[in-house]
Amino acid sequence: MTDKPVTPPNKVSSAYEDFVEAFRLAVEDANVEVVFPPRPLRSCFTEFGGNTAAAFERCLYLKNWPCRKLPQNRRLAIVIKALETFERPSWSLSKSSVYLNYFVVDGTTAELVQSLHYDFVAGGQTDHPFFHLQLTNEPIPELDLRNTGFDLQLKLPDQPSRCWVTTRIPTPDMTFASVLYCVVADHLGAGIFRQFAEKIDSIQDRLPSPGFEDLKNSLRQSSVHFKSSHWFAHMKLVH
Repeated sequence: MTDKPVTPPNKVSSAYEDFVEAFRLAVEDANVEVVFPPRPLRSCFTEFGGNTAAAFERCLYLKNWPCRKLPQNRRLAIVIKALETFERPSWSLSKSSVYLNYFVVDGTTAELVQSLHYDFVAGGQTDHPFFHLQLTNEPIPELDLRNTGFDLQLKLPDQPSRCWVTTRIPTPDMTFASVLYCVVADHLGAGIFRQFAEKIDSIQDRLPSPGFEDLKNSLRQSSVHFKSSHWFAHMKLVH
């Protein structure tokens, strides 16, 4: 990835902008806060792989968010970092990695309590489900945190680089927009989520589609059984 800017088709950039704006309005309605880096969203598209691909990188800081499992005087800080790549000139989504760090905030200290990321690669990877979640204890790089306006004192695990379990859990499409969709459902309440879901329904259709034809074909062949093997169909497993 380079810092050389790329101008995506208006259909792509406007879909990302409209989705993020709908997310911002949902957050505002819930009386919580999302902090965006000052860099305009359209400038987050850069050259990748010469003229054959492009990349999108964006971080968000969700500040003082509610969590049902925390007492009312404790809040969450959530940082999301998205890295997505596209084939050109089709602008189909070829890869997506979305990282989430959850912090419990106590005064000016933020303790990292959950770190995870969602991955997708078009065509699949050996031994990896098409879309999958991986739990880790690795923080998003501190420079990325600070660039979002994250101004809390970090409290990290005692052994932040040690995570022996690497289970990859199959998921649905959990690309950047899907993660924001689920964050609203998890934290902002049913009323706001319903309004948000209705608002972004048409926007989702404008976002670049990830390519996972082998998974689609596998599900068609055995549509009444959601077997784990479907999510490894790119390895040509027998169903």
